[in-house]
Amino acid sequence: MAKYITAAPSNGFTVEQVTKGQTYPVAEVNGVIAVNATEDPGITEEQAQRTVNEAIDSSDVMRIGEGSAAVYAYGYRGYPDRLKVGSTEADTVQRIAAQIGTGTPDKPVLHLEIKTDDCRALERAIHAVFEARGKRITGGGAEWFKATRDEILSIYRFIKQH
Repeated sequence: MAKYITAAPSNGFTVEQVTKGQTYPVAEVNGVIAVNATEDPGITEEQAQRTVNEAIDSSDVMRIGEGSAAVYAYGYRGYPDRLKVGSTEADTVQRIAAQIGTGTPDKPVLHLEIKTDDCRALERAIHAVFEARGKRITGGGAEWFKATRDEILSIYRFIKQH
């Protein structure tokens, strides 16, 4: 585990994204960092980015809006009416890749990316509408909804008009 934690920053991830809030042996990790500080990580930044991009299906993504951050919606082909609506101030594909694990049943499909300068407010507004409509999926985490890309677009367009 120490090897993966120490490699996180050079691959575009934070230690928190790798550990997902779990404790880890700090002394061991620091030891690995000290030993490997001058070693070549064995993978170029371009190779790491390509690996991340290949982990997410973005062949049918709709990208709209402008800004430095994003609200995104992704799901899985086997469950087309279930989407996770999240936000990020970093790269959307990297953010999704950081959320998937070995227990993921399929490759995540990025359906929508809305660029904005206030991703947290837009995300909260979309979540609130879905909550009011009773669309939150219980047991799936706070950001999973029984929804479609068109529903999210409709909510976004309504918010944008007002």
